[in-house]
Amino acid sequence: MRLVLPLIMILTLPVLAGCAPDGGTVTRPGDDAAMTGQGLFEVYCARCHGDAGRGDGVMAPMLDTAPSDLTQLAARNGGKYPAQDVIARIHGYPGQFDVMPEYGPLFADRTAIWRDPDTGAAMKTPRALVALSAYLSTIQAPAPG
Repeated sequence: MRLVLPLIMILTLPVLAGCAPDGGTVTRPGDDAAMTGQGLFEVYCARCHGDAGRGDGVMAPMLDTAPSDLTQLAARNGGKYPAQDVIARIHGYPGQFDVMPEYGPLFADRTAIWRDPDTGAAMKTPRALVALSAYLSTIQAPAPG
């Protein structure tokens, strides 16, 4: 099963190669339109996390670690979307979140300024990462009750 992640990376390299930053716009090969957070999710995340982000993507049964249900991020954080944690988890740190693929070229652009909603701190953050996190915040399941 540990061979699945390298296989995913090999299959996605042609896509990633076409995602080099272009003045802050993230594009797919042959696609002139800027990628939205939802578009990025569909291209890079849905295979594992599922079309609706519930952790039920077509690749999920083949992975050693089950993908997270991304619609429950806020619920697991006391009802508040954990933007900083999501950005850190997606971007990854060497050796920490090794179950997530690395999307180096996609996140090479650090021209966006993202403000942490908890602290107000401004951080240079890749535009694609800001867009993806913003999209994930919109798919959170409503709080029970």
